[in-house]
Amino acid sequence: MDDALSWLQASRQSDIASLQRLRQTGKLITTVSELVHQLQRERGASNLWICSEGRFYGEQRLASEQDVTRCQRDFCQALPRVEAQPGYSRFCNLIAAALQALAGLPALRQQITQQQIAHAQAVAAFSTIIRSLLNLVFEAADTASHPDITRALIALFSFMQGKELTGQERALGAAGFAAGQFSAEQRSAMVALIEAEEQSFSTFQQFADEAVLHHWQPLAQASREIERLRRIACTDGRRDDSGALHWFSLLSQRIDQMKLLEDRLSATLMLRCREAIALAQHQAAEPLHVAQSGCDFTLYVSGVDWLPTESGALNSDGLAPQLGRSLLSLITEQSQRLQHQANELATLRATLEERKLLDQAKTWLMQQHGLSEEHAWQRLRKSAMDQNKRLPEIAQAIVTVAATMKR
Repeated sequence: MDDALSWLQASRQSDIASLQRLRQTGKLITTVSELVHQLQRERGASNLWICSEGRFYGEQRLASEQDVTRCQRDFCQALPRVEAQPGYSRFCNLIAAALQALAGLPALRQQITQQQIAHAQAVAAFSTIIRSLLNLVFEAADTASHPDITRALIALFSFMQGKELTGQERALGAAGFAAGQFSAEQRSAMVALIEAEEQSFSTFQQFADEAVLHHWQPLAQASREIERLRRIACTDGRRDDSGALHWFSLLSQRIDQMKLLEDRLSATLMLRCREAIALAQHQAAEPLHVAQSGCDFTLYVSGVDWLPTESGALNSDGLAPQLGRSLLSLITEQSQRLQHQANELATLRATLEERKLLDQAKTWLMQQHGLSEEHAWQRLRKSAMDQNKRLPEIAQAIVTVAATMKR
């Protein structure tokens, strides 16, 4: 029995170690949130500066660069120690990818300063860097081993993704209003971005807690003025460049308000980590003993002659002297708890797997047909509506076809 108790104690300590690593990851994700927000600001200022040929947002662009540099330093300081750990390979690889993407910022800024890059290319470059950072948040959600923490991570990731899409919408709209008109491609991209935002925020609402959702309600719908400008952007309306600053200001206010809610989501994540660790430590400090109730069962054991009954059936009430009933109860309780967590995690994983499928299908469509990400997303949605199927079903079919073509 002593050996069994030692292994159960090791199980509890392993839970605590896993949760502590999640807490460190949560701290890293908090710095990612701030860095992404400042990158979004720099992208917006740089985009407007390029579109206005250097007339607007020059000072704001330089100030944003300094803010990004500060947040980048905080991010690097929050990185975990470089060491090999089982099951840690992908996360390390994504950190490397994010650092490599951030290393390209000085060259990108120089191109912008010298006006050697088009606004669309600059936006795409910033978006790639931001996406590399969001991948860290998604990976944390995908590998978290505690349901409450996984739920908080999914809510945070989905919200950050929706906010990032809003930032891309701000950049696209500013470019169109600055030019005085929106091309057919820009209008199509704008519609796709708005639809993707709604999907991201819908997922966020499924996993966020009531307190956060209460603060989300005033932001759930864009203002009437934003909706009015969206209608102009998504139709063939022509406007002079005075709309660019107005649009940029409105979307910036909305994004800054979203950041306040994003901070609440980050705080919720850290709270869930602390609560889980405190509970695990409390349980680890308790004696390994379980009450004698709530564990009634009958166990059939074949081929033994030491049972007190001829039927070969062992009732739980008679286990105390033979097998240590309290220990069996403890193991049963531990197994039930782990099974409950596994069931919850399986549900959460299904959401993440659907997202992976959609990303794989979009990537294949982009490579195979030379589509932009927005157009690939539109094609997926149209196929789902035409065939009256769910998006993940369409994505699965595309991924299957892609795999068959590679053979």
